[in-house]
Amino acid sequence: MITWQWIVSQIFALIGLIYLCFSFQQKTSIRLILLRNIATLHVFTGLCFLGNLSAIIMCGAGIIRNAVSLYFSIKPETKNVIKYFLFSIISLLLVALNIIFWENYYNLFSIFIGLMLIYTFMQVNPAKIRVWSIISGVFAVVYFCLLFSPINIVIELVGVISAIVGIIRLDRNKNKDKSFDIIINCIKNK
Repeated sequence: MITWQWIVSQIFALIGLIYLCFSFQQKTSIRLILLRNIATLHVFTGLCFLGNLSAIIMCGAGIIRNAVSLYFSIKPETKNVIKYFLFSIISLLLVALNIIFWENYYNLFSIFIGLMLIYTFMQVNPAKIRVWSIISGVFAVVYFCLLFSPINIVIELVGVISAIVGIIRLDRNKNKDKSFDIIINCIKNK
């Protein structure tokens, strides 16, 4: 059933989609993560109108994750121990909130995708962020299909396509003779 809340959620998600498209086309991780955080904030607001708590928890953790990732992109000299500690806290928060506010099996998707995205945005290299965003985006499409949120499905699909375009445009062209080896190397080297 289409309600005013559903319409408002889709409008916020559409704004998030615009920022998401631009985010994967950035050359630096700082700009990529900044635009991604603006996109996540809009999607989060839209999901609040849908009322699915597991999606709200996942996006809320995403906003915190992106803010921490942005800080580490700006301050790359920060010790990795601090970085891993903060991302561990965010991961524990994500899991704990999903358990505390357990509604249904959607919470499992929220935990899985949320943890995958935390790992994705721990990366410093924008090429690795794009590769892991493709992998997590595929799982997120399934998740939003289950939630019946067409615009969020489109966001994830466009995000995957945008990340692929970014890899071809920015990463592959740097290493023309390596072709798509960058994808394989990113996955192997985690």
